[in-house]
Amino acid sequence: MIIVEVYVPCLDKTYEFKLNEDVIVAVATEEIVSVICQKEQYKPFESRSKFLLYNTAIERQLSVSLSFFENGVCMGDKLILV
Repeated sequence: MIIVEVYVPCLDKTYEFKLNEDVIVAVATEEIVSVICQKEQYKPFESRSKFLLYNTAIERQLSVSLSFFENGVCMGDKLILV
């Protein structure tokens, strides 16, 4: 398990998530979007798969078909959800 910060520019808010580094990014991104929508009391997005994660530590977009580990995400990294 790794703990990361996820910044959401359109809300100007940061959230802390505990993630399994072996999970595929596409699956986790959909779950992250769902949790944020629930917390902020927004209607769930129908197309949650259109969101992407960007890692500020390595300055690149995460590949949705790879795991967090395979993308090089480490404990304490800061991700941006776009």
